Amino acid sequence: MITSRRMPADWTLIARLILGAAALLGAVPGDADAAIVALDVTMPLDRVAPGRPEIKVGDVQRARIFYDDAGIDPKTHKVRVIHMEQGMGRWAPWLACDATLPMADAWLDLSREPYRYHYRGAAFIGEPIRVEFDEHARRMSIFKPGDGSAIASAPYTISPAPVRGAGLTTDAPRAVTMLNMAVTLDEVAPGQPGRIGDVDHLRLVYDANAVDPRTKRVRLLNLQHDTGGHYMPPAPDPVSMPTADSWLDLSASPYRLHYRAAVVHGRPIIIEFDEQLHRLTIHPQDDPTATLISGPYAIDPTGIVGPEAIAAGSPPRSAPASDTCMTGQPTPDP
Repeated sequence: MITSRRMPADWTLIARLILGAAALLGAVPGDADAAIVALDVTMPLDRVAPGRPEIKVGDVQRARIFYDDAGIDPKTHKVRVIHMEQGMGRWAPWLACDATLPMADAWLDLSREPYRYHYRGAAFIGEPIRVEFDEHARRMSIFKPGDGSAIASAPYTISPAPVRGAGLTTDAPRAVTMLNMAVTLDEVAPGQPGRIGDVDHLRLVYDANAVDPRTKRVRLLNLQHDTGGHYMPPAPDPVSMPTADSWLDLSASPYRLHYRAAVVHGRPIIIEFDEQLHRLTIHPQDDPTATLISGPYAIDPTGIVGPEAIAAGSPPRSAPASDTCMTGQPTPDP
């Protein structure tokens, strides 16, 4: 059964961390007759890093993984996982193909019991994390991507009995909104374009329907820079302006932006918007302690909506997320 519902945003940290394992890859046709199967997954935490008061050893996390039984490989009995949702009072996230969850590596082995689930992926949910479901050890682990230290870990067990009445959401309304931002440069390294006092103009693009109702934070869909009257990139671009490590805090004025990305714009640089200092700083990648340009930022709280905002927050027509994340691909054979 495939349904359409709004995705609730009031998840706890551990729910969001484990939700990072949601693999939205599938072999599911986009019609209401798709043979969607959901299985329950239980994960009793037996390892939790210090300084994580929201979770503790012994907590039992529950999840559901979804697949299309028409996509099962008759030889290997493996199938792509198309969605996973976490039970924390209610099941979330509802939405398959959610562009805010950058998942691309998941499959389920149904050849024998206990079933084996494989997943690997990176996410930014309050902090950068790496999530793994190990098909050999049958274990879920969440790591810090920098030093590889573990945040939480648990063995997982997959029930072979399909969940009755579980639905898969394939779309949800969006309210793409833009905010103008101005950065006034007060530090410019020798040889860099621009002068002290120059004002750079940017646009922050986000989905107003995705704002967390508790924290009032939301991940950016796009971050555009005014380059001679044209805002670039014109659509979300994970290479030139990735937004995996970003969030906009709308809880109080002035608004706060957190953003960090390593990109190549003429030269390898690190772009950093500090939410505490309300400041943009660009560093060279070969010396992250050095500063190329820097200055305070100010965000205009007046939202901009309409066709221009929708275009700025939507994937290019050549590869729309709604058409690619649910298309059938051969199941990996590790």
